[in-house]
Amino acid sequence: MRFLNFVNFRKRRIQKNQGLKILICLFLTFIIFLNFLYINNNNYIIESSDEFFSTDNNDIRNEMNNSLKTTSITSMLQDPFTLNFDFLRNFFQKNYQSSLDFDIPTYFRYGDSDGVITDDTIFSEDNLLYYNSLMKMEIDERETFTIYLELKNTTLWYTGDINNYKYGFVKSIDNTTGEILDDNRYLIDNLLPIFLIIENMGGAIKTISINGKSPIDSINEMFFLINSTEFWDNRSTHNGFFNSNSSIIKNTESNFYSILANLLIHRTYYDLNLDDSIRDRALELANLTMIDIINKMWDSDDEAFYHSADADWSSTGQQLNYHLNTNALGIITLLEFWIISGMKNDSIYLQRAKDLYNRLETELYDPVNTLYKNIGQADWNTIWDDNLTLDSNAMMMRACLKFFEVSGNISYYDRAVNMSKSIEANLYDTMINAYNFSFMETSSDKSFNSNLKLSKAYLDAFDIYKSTFLDGVYNVSGEVPDFIFNQDKMNLTSVYSFEKNRRYYNPDNQSYVPFTIRYDITYATINHIIKYPNGTYFEQFQDVINSTTASYTFNYTIKENLPIGDGYYIYVWANTSYFKLTQSLKRFNVVSGLINKSLEGLPTILYQGPIINVSLIINYTRFENLTLTASLEGEQLLKYPSQEIDFTTMEEIRIDFNLTAKFGATPGITEIFFNIKKDNIVYLELKKVIEIGYAFEYSNLIYQRKVVSGDSISVSMNLKNFLPDAVQTLNVSFTGVEENYIEDYIQEETLNENEIKTISYSLKSLKSINNETIRIKMSLLINTTEFFSKVFAVEVVPKFALLSVSFADKIPQGSPAYLIIIIQNNQENSEDFSLYLNGKRISTNLEVLGTGKNRIVAKITPSINPYELGTKNYRFVLKDSSDIEIERFYFEIVLEVSILNLILFYIIPILVPIGLILFFKNRDIKHKKLRR
Repeated sequence: MRFLNFVNFRKRRIQKNQGLKILICLFLTFIIFLNFLYINNNNYIIESSDEFFSTDNNDIRNEMNNSLKTTSITSMLQDPFTLNFDFLRNFFQKNYQSSLDFDIPTYFRYGDSDGVITDDTIFSEDNLLYYNSLMKMEIDERETFTIYLELKNTTLWYTGDINNYKYGFVKSIDNTTGEILDDNRYLIDNLLPIFLIIENMGGAIKTISINGKSPIDSINEMFFLINSTEFWDNRSTHNGFFNSNSSIIKNTESNFYSILANLLIHRTYYDLNLDDSIRDRALELANLTMIDIINKMWDSDDEAFYHSADADWSSTGQQLNYHLNTNALGIITLLEFWIISGMKNDSIYLQRAKDLYNRLETELYDPVNTLYKNIGQADWNTIWDDNLTLDSNAMMMRACLKFFEVSGNISYYDRAVNMSKSIEANLYDTMINAYNFSFMETSSDKSFNSNLKLSKAYLDAFDIYKSTFLDGVYNVSGEVPDFIFNQDKMNLTSVYSFEKNRRYYNPDNQSYVPFTIRYDITYATINHIIKYPNGTYFEQFQDVINSTTASYTFNYTIKENLPIGDGYYIYVWANTSYFKLTQSLKRFNVVSGLINKSLEGLPTILYQGPIINVSLIINYTRFENLTLTASLEGEQLLKYPSQEIDFTTMEEIRIDFNLTAKFGATPGITEIFFNIKKDNIVYLELKKVIEIGYAFEYSNLIYQRKVVSGDSISVSMNLKNFLPDAVQTLNVSFTGVEENYIEDYIQEETLNENEIKTISYSLKSLKSINNETIRIKMSLLINTTEFFSKVFAVEVVPKFALLSVSFADKIPQGSPAYLIIIIQNNQENSEDFSLYLNGKRISTNLEVLGTGKNRIVAKITPSINPYELGTKNYRFVLKDSSDIEIERFYFEIVLEVSILNLILFYIIPILVPIGLILFFKNRDIKHKKLRR
C-alpha cells in the first residue's frame, strides 16, 4: 500500500513539474511574440518618419443666319393629312377608353354619332393598330416595344401549349370582366404585331432589349405561329392562310396581309443580317400564297379578287363578291410583290394591279363624291353595298398612294388627295372631332377601327407629302459662281420635286437594288430672297411654277447696288397644298472683273520706319477698258498719293505701292486696304491684316522665381534692334509695384544696327519684406516713352523651411532613438547650425546646412538602466549661426523592458533562488528516504 501511495505521489509530482515547465514555455513564447510585434511596429515608424507627423506634434506643421424667315402663315408648314390627329387622339382617349385595370389602356370599337359607347367589346386588332397609326408619331422605338409587351400582359394575349403553337392574340375580350369574349385567334390580329414592331422600330429591333426580351424574339414568335398548322395550309395545291386558328375559311384580305408581313420580314432580316432561315421561309410563304391567290381568287374576266374561299380555295355565293377593302389591299400587295419579284415592266403583278385599279375606277367609283362604293357582286352586275365607307376608302386611298409612290404618276396622287378632301368635307364631324363610319346619315357612328385605318392612310400620305426637295442650278459653272456687276445676268433654274428612294429585290443574285421615283411638282408657288453676305435682307421675289416646264428660272441682272463681296445668299422655297414646303440655299459672289492673282512683297511684320515695296497683280476680265484709281490706306501707314491706272480688257497689270509704318505707329495687329475705285464705285478692295512691330523688342526674359529677404534677384533678357541703319539708346528699369521691396534700378543700354544683345541684372531685395509675394515692374523706355513693360512676381520665402521631423514614441531599454529633421535652406549660401537637447548642445550628422534640402540625424540613448521604466520628456531646439531659434520640438518617449533585460534582470533572478530551493529540498527528501 505504501509503495502504491509513493508511486501515485511520484506521478503527481512529475505531472506538476511538467505543467510548470509548459506554463513557463508558453509565457516566454508570448513575451517573444510581443517583442517581435513591437520591433516591427517601431521599425515601421522609424522608416516612415519622413512621411508623416505624430498627432502629438501637429504644432510643427502650421454665322451665319440660315433660318428661313418669311411672312408665311403657319398653314404653309402644316400638312393637310395629320391636321386632326391631336383631336382624334383626345376624342378616343376621352370617350373610348375602357375601365379595365391593365398596365396599358384599352379601347372600345363602337360608338354612336355622339361618341357614346354602344358595344363595350375590346378587340385586339384595334388596340394593336392604334399604336401603328394614330399614335405612331407620338412614340419612339423603345416605347413601341414597351407598349407591345404591356398589351401581351393583358387578357387579349392567350398562352396555352406553346410547343403546339397555342398562343397569340384572341379576337376580343369583355370590358365588364376582362375575360376572353371570342377566343379565336384571327390571322390579322396576329400579323399586326409584325407590322407594329418593324414599321415603328426599324433597325432598332436589333439593339433594344427590355427585361431580357428582344423585339426580334417577338417577331420570330409571331412568325412561327402563322407558319404553324394553326394558320398555314401546307397542302401543295391549297397553299394559303386560314382566317383563324379554328376556321377552314381563307379570307383574301387576311392572306394579302400575310403576304405583306412576310415580305416585310424578308426585307428587314436581309437589311439587318438576321436569321436567314426565317428570311427565306418568309419569302417562300409570300410566294406560295400569292401564286394560289392569283390562280384561285382572281377573276380574269371581271378583273377583281373574290372576297373569300373555303379551305380548297373554292368560292360560292357571297364569297364571290368584290369588296373594295379586299381589292384595294390587293393593289398594294400586287405592287409590293412586283417590287420583290424584280420590278420587270412585263410583270403579271404590275399588269394585274393596273387592271384592278381601272376596274375599281369603272365599277365602284362615285365621281360626284370622289369616293368608292363598298361591295360589288360577281360579274359586276349589281352593287351589293353602295355605301361610301370610311375604312374601305381609307384602304383605297393607300392603294392610290402606293401607285404614285412606285410610278410617279401624279394622277394617282391626285385621286388620293381628292378622296382626302371628300372625307374631310363629308365624313369629319367637326362638333366632336372624329370621322363618321360612312356617308349614309344612319351611319354617322364613330368606329374606332375605321378612324385608325384612315389614320394609317394619312400617315402614308404624309410620308409622300414630306418627300420633297428643291434643286437649283445656275447658268454658269461653279458651286458658288462669280457674277460681274453691271455686266452679268444671273439665271437660277429650280425644280421642285417629289422624290422617293426605294429598293427592289433581284431574285437572280438575291439582293436588293435601289431605285428612285421622281415627279416634278407644278402649280406651286416659288419664292426667292436675296441677302447680303452678312445675312441681312436685300430683295424678295415671288412667282408660280407653271405646268408646262415643271421648273422655274429666276432671272436677275447684277447691278452696282450689290456691293462687291463673297457669299451672297439666295433663299429659295417652294410649296403647294399637298406637298411639303421645301427650301434650298444657294450662294453667289459679286465681283468687279478685277481678279487679284497675287500680292508680292508684303512682309509678315512691318517695322516702324523702313519703306517696303509691294506689288498687286491684277487680271482684268471686264469687256470694256477703264481708267481706275488705286491707293493703299491704313491708320498706321504713311499716306502716299493715289495712282491713275489704265485697265485693258482681258489683260494682266501690276500695280506698285510704297508701304511704310509711321514711327509713332502703335505696335500690334492692324488692317491695310488696297483700293481700286471709279468715283464712288469700288471695283476691288483687298484687305490684309498685318502686324506692326517695334523698332526694337525684348525676348527670353528670365528671372529668379523665389528670394529670401535681403538676397539678390537675378534677371536677364535679350534686346534686339530691328533698324538696319540706326543705333538706338534705351533705358531698362526695375521698380517695386506696391511697395519699394527692391532697390530701384535703371540702366542705359545701346543697341547697334540689327544687334541682338543679352543683358543681365542683379536686383537687391530689402530685408524688411513682410509680404509672401512681391511684384516687380520691368520697363523699357526711350526718353520718357515706355515701349514695353512686364510685371512679374517673385515669391518671398523664409531662410529655412521645415519639411518633416520624426522621433520614436516607444523604445526598449538601452536602445538608441533617432531624431530625424528634414529642413530646406532657401539661402544662396550654407549656414552653421546647432541642435540642443533639454538645453544641452548635442552632435548631429551635419555640421552646416547646405543650400537646398538637408537631413539632420541625432542619436539619443534614453536610458541604460534595466529597471528604469515609464515616460521621458525631450525638448529639442534648432538654431542658426546667429543663435536664433529656427524650430523647437517636444517629444515624449516610453521606455519598455527589452526581452534581454526581462530574462537577465527579471526572470533569472527569480528562477535561480527557486531552483536552488528545489534542489536542496529534493536532496533532503532523498536522504530521508534512505534513512527509512
